[in-house]
Amino acid sequence: MAKYSSYRKKFVIKIKLFDICCFLFIVLIISIIALYFTNKDFAIELRQVRQPKPNVFNIGIDVSQTIKPEVLADFKKALIVRLKNFTGDKKVHYNISLFGTPGCGKNAIVDVVSTLSPKNSSSFHQGIEKRITQISIAKKANEQFDKKPLTTPLFCFLKKILIEKVGERVIILSDLANDDDDCKKQYSFPLTTITKFGLHKNGQIIFLYSTPYLPGKHTTPEIYEKLITKQENFIKEMRKLSSQGKVRAFFYHIPDNPQKRLSFLESKLQDSIPATTFDVIWERVSKMINTVICAVRG
Repeated sequence: MAKYSSYRKKFVIKIKLFDICCFLFIVLIISIIALYFTNKDFAIELRQVRQPKPNVFNIGIDVSQTIKPEVLADFKKALIVRLKNFTGDKKVHYNISLFGTPGCGKNAIVDVVSTLSPKNSSSFHQGIEKRITQISIAKKANEQFDKKPLTTPLFCFLKKILIEKVGERVIILSDLANDDDDCKKQYSFPLTTITKFGLHKNGQIIFLYSTPYLPGKHTTPEIYEKLITKQENFIKEMRKLSSQGKVRAFFYHIPDNPQKRLSFLESKLQDSIPATTFDVIWERVSKMINTVICAVRG
């Protein structure tokens, strides 16, 4: 009799667990449906679940002096590790550009790599890894005679790359603080270019952004506050467009803690530049979660 009672209790527990699972599943379905109709970001990401694995990647690297050299160093390491995964894959193409080199506007933008993934490790090392390793924070060749200003032409870079790469994936390392005050021609927030890029829902912009850095004697509370305000305003404008369904844009803040930074960058580049089916699935799930979190935070 005791044995029968024990089996009966186990059976009741299983029924209750099944009921709970069914309830949670129903709640999940209802939540997904509600989010689909109330959150444009989530709806767009849900519709992109069946999108083919991307095979073209455009990487923009801000080398202006407001990027901490250690941040750039860790990004280069993470990028090399990620791109190595595509060695021998003839379908993958990637472009690497720098912005913030001496000069103004398009003159401060330099293309470093534009190639199909190399066929072997030796070709990758010679043609890709060495070029990435040589990237450094911009500085004047000669402070006394070099009259080219050091700028952060974020708006100009966005206008250029988003016109050229419609429907593609753009990954940008930057502090997101546009600064071309020393230039004759200054660029404003490229609203029209961004919304045109956003019409093609396969395209997306992924921002890996750092806390602005001011080296040595140039550090003042006023200048630092100005950079932070520029960064916050840019993120606010882009998220507003994203919430309206006008562009797919994602923001990930790079940790200030150096012990966490490299692993963070490796993780985010794995999501942003997926090499395997698992990478693709995880990336799409994480983006849907990210849109929900952003919506809750407002």
